[in-house]
Amino acid sequence: MASQPIFNPVIPCVQPIPGGAYPGLMIRIRGSSFPNAERFAINLQCGPNTDPRDDIALHLNVRYDHMCIVRNHLAAMSWGPEDVDGAMPIARGQAFEALVLVEPSSFKVAFNGVHFCQFSHRLPFQRVTHLTIDGDVSVQSIGFEGAAPPPQYAPPQQQGYYGAPQQPGAFY
Repeated sequence: MASQPIFNPVIPCVQPIPGGAYPGLMIRIRGSSFPNAERFAINLQCGPNTDPRDDIALHLNVRYDHMCIVRNHLAAMSWGPEDVDGAMPIARGQAFEALVLVEPSSFKVAFNGVHFCQFSHRLPFQRVTHLTIDGDVSVQSIGFEGAAPPPQYAPPQQQGYYGAPQQPGAFY
């Protein structure tokens, strides 16, 4: 269910995710940090609000001032424990491509085609509705790619039969 890419969004940006998050959804962000960048963040958020902020299922905080990329989540305005392991995969002032893949148990993140980390879900991915980006970065494009989300199961309206109503005495 690939949608049309978003080009040159104004930062900070808040973009709805078409169809919400689902396993198989890949978010592709092409951008570049400023030459004097200190930090920027990419968030998979559970709503559009930034003040006060809605819950965040995945917070990727690129911190050039600490040479790390922090991964975290925000629930009820409280941050969880930070994950900071791994080398800094992108250089200040350089172009990058960030990929976030939604899987049933985690988010997988790659920078410039190289796997960076796996972040286990701390909030249900089904709550994610928006992508937000802010900080010392310009974004050239945002793409939402992947197979269509599975149809939601709806129980039958009446008990007993699926499909057309059966005639009395019909064999089924």
